[in-house]
Amino acid sequence: QLEKEESNSKHAFEMLSQDLTNSIATSKEDRSDNAQTKAKTAQKEADAKGDLQDTITSRDDDQTYLSDLVSTCKSKSDDFEARQTLRAQEIEAIEKAVEIISSASVSGSADKHLPSLAQTGHSFAQLRAVTKNENQIRVAAFLHEQGAKLNSRVLSALAVKVSEDPFKQVKKMI
Repeated sequence: QLEKEESNSKHAFEMLSQDLTNSIATSKEDRSDNAQTKAKTAQKEADAKGDLQDTITSRDDDQTYLSDLVSTCKSKSDDFEARQTLRAQEIEAIEKAVEIISSASVSGSADKHLPSLAQTGHSFAQLRAVTKNENQIRVAAFLHEQGAKLNSRVLSALAVKVSEDPFKQVKKMI
């Protein structure tokens, strides 16, 4: 009977030893699998953080570009509106100048001044004579004033043209 008990004890010990050896091997495999899983998870997390940082940087760059673009568009729109206002004021000044030129006090001046420009065959001195009409001087002064007031180069240039001789081409044709 002792031999049988010892044999059973030995068998139980071997079974327990085999069970514990198997348990250790399984635990080592599980630990190795868990370490691999943890490493893969850590790599995925690092990749995700890198992608997140890239996305944030890209978003910030896009927002900067958008704000610059909106600023540029607003600036151009404001400049356009200012130019439109300036053009409207220039047109108004030109219309007033045309009104002054076509007024009754100026309309008879052509008959008065144009015959003196006709070539008589005696001398070309008349073509070089400087005769400025009072209304021409008023229109030039008005255009110059409006050009300075509106900061308009177009009106200033027109004032210079008007202050010169408006009949210059007519004289050349005569």
